[in-house]
Amino acid sequence: MARKKDRYQPPADLAAGPSAYDRYRGLVDDWARFCSVLQQPLTPCVRANTTRLSRGDLAALLRADGLDPRPLPWHPDALEVHGDFRPGRHWGAITGLYQIQEAASLLPAQLLDPRPGERVLDLCAAPGNKTVQMAEALGNRGTVVANDANRGRLGALAQAVKRLGIVNVTQTARDGQGMPWAAGRFDKVLVDAPCSCEGTFRKTATAAEETTPAFRERLVRKQLRLLRRGMALTRPGGCVVYSTCTFAPEENEGVVAAALAASGDDFELLPARLEDIHLEPGLTGWDGTGYGAAMAQCGRLWPHHNDTGGFFVAVLRRVAGGTEEPDPGPLAPDAGARALLQVFRDELGVADAVLSGLTPFFEGRKYAKIVASDHGGAGGVPAERTGIPAVRAQTRPPKPSTAGAMALGPHARGPFLDLTPAEAEAFFRREPIRPGPERAPAAPEGGHVLPRLHGYTLGIGVRRGDAVASLFPKAWSEAALGGP
Repeated sequence: MARKKDRYQPPADLAAGPSAYDRYRGLVDDWARFCSVLQQPLTPCVRANTTRLSRGDLAALLRADGLDPRPLPWHPDALEVHGDFRPGRHWGAITGLYQIQEAASLLPAQLLDPRPGERVLDLCAAPGNKTVQMAEALGNRGTVVANDANRGRLGALAQAVKRLGIVNVTQTARDGQGMPWAAGRFDKVLVDAPCSCEGTFRKTATAAEETTPAFRERLVRKQLRLLRRGMALTRPGGCVVYSTCTFAPEENEGVVAAALAASGDDFELLPARLEDIHLEPGLTGWDGTGYGAAMAQCGRLWPHHNDTGGFFVAVLRRVAGGTEEPDPGPLAPDAGARALLQVFRDELGVADAVLSGLTPFFEGRKYAKIVASDHGGAGGVPAERTGIPAVRAQTRPPKPSTAGAMALGPHARGPFLDLTPAEAEAFFRREPIRPGPERAPAAPEGGHVLPRLHGYTLGIGVRRGDAVASLFPKAWSEAALGGP
C-alpha cells in the first residue's frame, strides 16, 4: 500500500531551542540535550488492547512482520516500535489489536489507576486515547463516562471504541466547566485540560508558536474551572488527575495551587511518580509567584529525560467533603435487541454465558447495540453514544456488525476463514476471498463467516458461492488504505 504521508519531522535548526521556550531555560537541567531531543521524531508507541491480547502477544505479531517492538519500561501494555512502522496502516491497528498512543500521554491515566468496580469520568475526553486506556483498565466492564465540549471531536473516540470493542463507555457532549451534577459522582476523574500544547513540538512545530499573555490567561481560567468541576464530581476517597501537555507553570502548578486553595482542606496532593520513568518534581514557585511546597508532589515530564513529549501531571485525592451518591442503575435490556443478538450464538457459536454479560438495546433503530451489563451510563446527562453497534437491525437476515464481530470473535466457535496476509489486505479492500475447496468455511450459502489472520478476527464476511464476500465497512477501508 502506498503511504499517504510521512511522519512529522521536526525542523533541524533549533540549536538554541524554539524561541517560545526560552522562558524555561532556567528550569531545564540540560538545555542542549533538551533542544537536541526536540529535533528528533518520536518513536511510534502502541498500547495492546488487553481485551484481546497481551503485550507479549502483540510484540510477537509485530516481530513476525519484521518490526522491532520494545517494551515501554513504565507501562505494562505499551511498546515502542522501531523499524519502518506505519502504525495506522498495520492490520493490528485496523482491527483494534492496539491503540496508537504517544508514550507521554499514557501517563495521566496510569497515575489515575482506575480499577474494576470504580466509576470513572474523562471530563475532556476527545480524541479518546485515555478514555479507552481507562476502559480497558476496568476490564471492559463497569462505567466510563467520556465527555467533551466539542461534539464533533467525539467522532474519533466513537471509532476507537468500535475498533477496540469497548463496551463500558458512554459519551456525552457538555462543557466540562459545568458538567451537570446529574452525572452523579465518580471514584476517579481525569481532567486532561486543553492547553497551549508546548510539549507536543515533536509532533507539530506549531506547538512552539508564541502564546500571548491574554490567550494564556483565558486558558488558565478555563483550566481552573475544569479542574474545580472535576474535583466537585469526585466522591469521598476518590482521586482526580489533572494533566496538560505544556510546560507553562501558569497552566500547571498555578492551576493546581489555585484549585487546592479554593477547596480548603478537602483535597490533598499525592506523589505523581511511577517506577522506571524520570519525572521531575513540580515547581514550588515561578516568576515571583509562590505555589507552595506541596506542588513538588506534581510531576513534570521533560522530553529529554525519557525520549518522549512533554507533560505535566498532578494527583489529587478527596479527603473530606463531597457527597456519596448511589451510582446510576444499569441500562434496561430490549427484548427485540436481545433477539437480534442471538445471531452470534446461532451462527457463530458465541456462548450464552458471554452474551449474558452484555445488555442489548437500541439507540435509534439502525443497530442493536451492546454494553456491559453492569454499565451505569451518565446518570441524568443525555448520552451521545453508549456501547458499540452489534447487529444491523434493518437487514434480513440480521447482519453482525464489524465492531460486534471483532468484539465477540474471540469467543466464537466458527465458522472461521484463516487468511494469508495478502488475502487480509484484499479483505480490507472489500474484495471477495476465494479460498478453494480445501479451505472453504463450513457455512451455508448466505451464512456469516469470521475471517482471521494469525487467529485474530478481522471482521465479518458472508458465504456467496465459492467466495467469502467482505463486509468490511467502506469508511474503515478508506481509513486503512490512507492512514499514516
